[in-house]
Amino acid sequence: MRRSRDFHFTKRGIRESRKSGSRTADMGLKQWYQRRVRGFVAQIESCFVCCKMEFESDSEKSPLLSKQECEPVKLKRTVGVLSASAVVFGTCVGAGIFISPRGVYEKAGSPGAGLLIWGLTGVIATLCTLAYAELGTMMPQSGGEFVYIHRVYGDFVAFTFSFCNTLLIKPASLVVVAVVFGDYFCNMVWGPATNDIMVKLVAAALIVTLGIVNIVGVNVIAKVCTVVSVLKLGVVGFLIACGSAIVIRGQGEISNFQLPFSFEGSSTNPADYGLAFYYCLFTFQSWNSLNYMTEELKTPEKTLPIGGFVGLLGVSLSYFLCNVAYLMMFTLPQIVDTNTIAMDSGFVAFGKPGEIIMTLGLMVSCLGCIGGAICCISRNIQSTAETGIFPSFISGINKTFQTPIKAIITLVITMCSYLLVDANVLIPFMSTVEWLFYCLTFSIILYLRYKEPGWKRPFKVPLFITIMLFIITGTFVVLPLFSEESRMTTLLGLCWLPLAALVYGIRHLITRYCYKKLKGSKTSSQTSIDSGYSEVEGTDDRDPDCKSISDDLDRI
Repeated sequence: MRRSRDFHFTKRGIRESRKSGSRTADMGLKQWYQRRVRGFVAQIESCFVCCKMEFESDSEKSPLLSKQECEPVKLKRTVGVLSASAVVFGTCVGAGIFISPRGVYEKAGSPGAGLLIWGLTGVIATLCTLAYAELGTMMPQSGGEFVYIHRVYGDFVAFTFSFCNTLLIKPASLVVVAVVFGDYFCNMVWGPATNDIMVKLVAAALIVTLGIVNIVGVNVIAKVCTVVSVLKLGVVGFLIACGSAIVIRGQGEISNFQLPFSFEGSSTNPADYGLAFYYCLFTFQSWNSLNYMTEELKTPEKTLPIGGFVGLLGVSLSYFLCNVAYLMMFTLPQIVDTNTIAMDSGFVAFGKPGEIIMTLGLMVSCLGCIGGAICCISRNIQSTAETGIFPSFISGINKTFQTPIKAIITLVITMCSYLLVDANVLIPFMSTVEWLFYCLTFSIILYLRYKEPGWKRPFKVPLFITIMLFIITGTFVVLPLFSEESRMTTLLGLCWLPLAALVYGIRHLITRYCYKKLKGSKTSSQTSIDSGYSEVEGTDDRDPDCKSISDDLDRI
C-alpha cells in the first residue's frame, strides 16, 4: 500500500510528516530532493529580499517578506512657504557674493556693465524659478531635473544628468564655498599665512558636520536655514552700511555711477560676457532648490512658486545692493585685484571690528549655503537610486530620522574628494555642463506644451518666457567656446558627457549579464523541483505554499 505523505514548504526546505510507515524508506531520494528545494528557496529569498521586487498586485506580497518590510517609508510634508523661501535664500546667498565680483567686473570691463549683468542675472534666475515651478507642480516628486528628464527623455539622458550633477556640478560648487569658509576662518584665527592643507582640513570638517546635521532631519536644517537667512540679512545690511559710511565721509567712488564713465572700457568680446554671466550665475546656483524637495513641501502648487519667487526676489535685491556698496567703496582695479573683498569692505569702513564682523558674516553665509544644498542634493541622489539609475544600496529613507542617510553620506564623501583639486578652476569647468542641462529641462516644458496640452498644470508660465529662457541658456553654453581663455576648460567640462555614456554602457552590460544569469538559474531550479515532485509523488499536485512561491518567481 502506498504511503501517504504531506510536504510543507518552509525557509529551511521541506518538512515531511508521514501518516504511517517507516521514516527510513526512500531516505536517499528525500535528501536529494531537499538539497534541490533548499537551493531553489534560497534563490527566491535572494531575489525577493535583496532585489526588493514589486509584484503586480499590492495585495499579493511574497510570503518571505514581512508586512513592515513591504511598506515603503515616505517623506513628510513639513516645509511651508516661509521655510521654503528661507531654503532658497539660505542656499543661494553664500560665499558667491564675496567670490564672483572679481570675475564679473574683470570680464565686463566696466562698473556699469558689471552692475547691469548682476541685475539681468537676478531677473533670469527668478524667471527660471517660475518656469521650474510649472514642472514641479506637474510632476510633484523630489529629485529636480532628474525626475523631469527621466520622464520625458528616458533612462540614458537621466543617467547622464545624474552622473554629471552628482559627481561634478553640485559637489564642486559646494567645495568652492567650503574652501572659502576655510580660508576666511584660518585667516581670522591664524592669520593670512595659513597653509592650504589647514584650509582644506577646516573645509572638510565643515562638510562632515553639516552632513550630520542633515541626517538628524529636514526640520533641523530648515530651521537652521531660517535662522541663518535672518543673519544673512544682517550681513547684507552691514555691507550696505559700509558703503553708505564711505559716501557720508565724502570718500565714495561716485564716478562709478556717472555716465558715460561707468561704461568706459566695457568688453567688446561676447565670450567675455558669457564668462561674466557664469561667475554671476554661480552665486544664484541654488535657485532650483525647492524642486529637489517637492515631496516635503506643504501644498506644492502654492509653496513651490511663491516660496521660489519670494526667495529669489530677496536674493536678487541683496546681490544688487551688495554690488552697489562695492562700487561705492572701491574702484574697478581694486575690485579685480583683491581676493578678500568682504574683509576689505569691513576694514575700509569700520577698521578691524568691521573686518571681523564681515568675516563672521561670510562664514555664516557659507554655512547656510552648504547645509541647505546638502539637504536638496541628497534628495536627488535618493530619487536617482530608487529608480535604479544609481546603485540601489544608496537609496532608502531611515525610519528613525526620516532622512536619506545613505545618500547624504555618498554626497559628503564625493565633496571631500574634490578638496584634492584646486578650487579656482572649478567654476568655469562645471558651468557649461550645468547650463546645458538647464537648457534641456526648459525644452521639456516646450515639448509637453505641444505633446501633452491636457496635462494638469496647477501653475503655468507664459510660453514666451519659456522660449526666451531656452534661448538664453543655450547661449550660455555656446559663448565660452569663442574665448581662447575658456575654450579648453569648457571642452574638458563637456568631456563628462561621453564619460557618463561610457559608464552607462558598462552598467547596461552588467545588468543584462546578471539578468540572464538569474533567468537561467530560475529555469534550472524550476526543472529540478518539477522532477523532484514527479519522482517522489508521481503527481503534479503541489502544496499551496509551493504554488505561491512558484507563481511569485514567474512574475520576475
